[in-house]
Amino acid sequence: MGLLGSPWTAACATGLLLSAGFPSWHYAFAGWIALVPLLVHLDKVSFRTAFSLGFLAGFLHHLTTLYWITYVVSRYGNLPAALSTAVLCLLCAYLALYHALFFAAAQRWQRSQGLEVWGLPCLWIALEWGRAHLLTGFPWTNVGYTQTTLTPLLQTADLAGVYGVGWLVVLGNTVLARLITRRFALSHVCTAALCAMLFVGYGLWRQKSFEIPRQDPPQPLEVALVQGNIDQSVKWDPEYQKATLNIYENLSQAAVQDKPVDLLVWPETAAPFFYGYEDIPTRKLHDIATSVNVPILLGIPWVIPDGASPRLQNRAVLLHPDHGLVAFYAKRHLVPFGEYVPLKRVLFFVEKLVVAAGDFVPGKGPSVFPFKDTSVGVLICYEAIFPELARDAVRHGARVLVNLTNDAWFGRTAAPYQHLDIARWRAVETRVPLVRCANTGISAVFDATGKTVTALPLNVAATAKAAVFPGTKTPSFYVLYGDVFAWGCTLTALLCVVYGERARRRRFSKDAFWSLSKNSLAASFRLETAERRKGR
Repeated sequence: MGLLGSPWTAACATGLLLSAGFPSWHYAFAGWIALVPLLVHLDKVSFRTAFSLGFLAGFLHHLTTLYWITYVVSRYGNLPAALSTAVLCLLCAYLALYHALFFAAAQRWQRSQGLEVWGLPCLWIALEWGRAHLLTGFPWTNVGYTQTTLTPLLQTADLAGVYGVGWLVVLGNTVLARLITRRFALSHVCTAALCAMLFVGYGLWRQKSFEIPRQDPPQPLEVALVQGNIDQSVKWDPEYQKATLNIYENLSQAAVQDKPVDLLVWPETAAPFFYGYEDIPTRKLHDIATSVNVPILLGIPWVIPDGASPRLQNRAVLLHPDHGLVAFYAKRHLVPFGEYVPLKRVLFFVEKLVVAAGDFVPGKGPSVFPFKDTSVGVLICYEAIFPELARDAVRHGARVLVNLTNDAWFGRTAAPYQHLDIARWRAVETRVPLVRCANTGISAVFDATGKTVTALPLNVAATAKAAVFPGTKTPSFYVLYGDVFAWGCTLTALLCVVYGERARRRRFSKDAFWSLSKNSLAASFRLETAERRKGR
C-alpha cells in the first residue's frame, strides 16, 4: 500500500507530524517530513478526495495544536464541554480549508515536477499569508514556527520573516516526496539543496556578526520584569483588587532593593481597575511608583468618556514617579470574542470572555515612548503574533520592543509556550530586543538574535532583571520591506495556478483529440471491413 498504508492514514500522519513541531513537543525535524506521507499518495486519488484528505490533515493538526481553546472558552466563557468542543472544531474546520486547498492543488500539479517541487512551497506561503489577514487573521500555526529551536534558520527571519523559513521547510517536503516516488530531476534536488545551504549559511554568518562587539555600544537599559501570577478567576474581583496591587508593590520593591533599575515592567492589565474613575486604586498605583522611584510600564484598562456610553481600551501606560502618566499605547489588534464580538448583529447571542462592560475599541496607530537614550515600542498580548505590528513600531523609531501579555487564560496548556516562541521571532525579524512580561508567565527577555537573556517559569510570582541593549538604527531588510517575500510567493502561486490549469486543459484537449481520432479510425476500419464482407 505504500508509505503508511492508505491515503487516510497518511493524512492523519501528516496532521500529527505538523503538530509535533510545535510546543510542547518541539520536534523541529517533524516539519521537514510532515507533508510527505500525504503527498506521495496523491497520484492514487481524485481531486475531490485530495481536498478531503487535506482537510482531514489540517483539521487534525489544528485540533492537536489548538486544543487549549476548549479550556479557555469553557472555563472563562462558561460554556459546557460539548459547546466548547464545538467552538474548537468550528475553528479547526475553517483553518483546515487552507490545507485542503493546498493538497487539492498538489493533486492537480503532480504531473509537473516544476509545479510540485517549486510551486507548492509558494502556494503554502500564500495560503499562510492569506490566513494571517482574512477574518481578522490568525497566524498562530505557521509552519516556520516549528523551526524556532534551529538558531541558524531563525536568523534568516530578518530577511523574509517566518514565511521564508516556512517556504524552505515545505520545499524540503516536496523534494523528499519526489525522491520517495522516484519521480525527480537531479537539477531540482541540487537547487533545493543549494537553497538550504544558503539559508543555513546566511543564518550562521548573521549569528556570528552579532558576537562581534559593536564599535559604539549604546548604554544598556536595566529592566526588571514583575510577574504577579494573578489567577484569572480572581483578577477582576473587586475584593481582590487591593491584594493584587499589594503583590505588585512587594515584588517591585524586591526588584529594586539590591540593584537599581531603569524600568519596571508589569504585564497586560496588571492594574485591574479603571484609571482615574476609581480614586483609591488610582492613588495607590501612583504611591507605588513614588515608593519604588522607578518608572513603571504596565497594562491597564482605560475608559474613554463618550457621553452615556463610555468606551474602553486596552492600554499600556508609562507611569513616572514624579510626573505621573507620561505616555500610553492603545492596543490596535483586538482579540475576537475576547475583547469584542465580530459580526455582532449575527452573533448577538455570543458573550465576550473579558469581564468588562461593552466592547473594547482599537487604538489608531503605533506609539513609541522616548525613554532614557532610546525609544520603546509596545505590543499588547495577541499583537505579538502579527509581524507587521512589531515592524511598524520599529519603523517609527522603537529600539526596544515590549510585549505585555496575560497568558493566565491558557492555564497549564501548551499555549503559553507557543505564544512565547512566536514572540521570539519578532525580535529576530526586526533585530530589536524584545522584553516580554506575562501575568502568569512565561516572562522573558530576548536579544536581537532571539537568544533568551533571562526568563521566569510559568505560574510563579517572581521578578527577573536583564540588561537590554537597544537595537541599532540601521533597520533590517524585513523592517524596510516587510512581507515582500510572502507577496512574491503569493504572486508566484497565482501564476502557477493559471499555468497549471491551462496545461491541464491542453492535456485534456490533446487526450480528447487522440481518443476521438482513435475512435474514428476504429469506426472507419470496422465500416470498411463490413463493406468488404458484404461485397463478397
